Amino acid sequence: MTNLFGCDRDLVGNAATEWAVWVPGPDDIHDRSSLAAALELAATLNASFAHLRLSAPPSEYDPVLHAVVLHHGYAWTPETDHAHDIPCGRDGCTTGPCQPAPVVAGGVA
Repeated sequence: MTNLFGCDRDLVGNAATEWAVWVPGPDDIHDRSSLAAALELAATLNASFAHLRLSAPPSEYDPVLHAVVLHHGYAWTPETDHAHDIPCGRDGCTTGPCQPAPVVAGGVA
């Protein structure tokens, strides 16, 4: 089983790729240029998967698909990145590692 969150989370994508979307099952990974683009694709795919699942009578053989946003190959949530001391990538975030460096007399600390 893939462990997406927590201390021992699994790398499921490419660590060199900043943002991507992963679809487990077919194991498709779609690289994206930004967090916004990754969230948009994941939302679109998840809506499509839900529509397919809900638009026909259910069967025990229907695949259950979902899309997961990846940040450097790991499943992304702001909380997960913050817990691993990684800036989350959201514009305007000031939590944990996203806090701006303190400014002191004569420049940045």
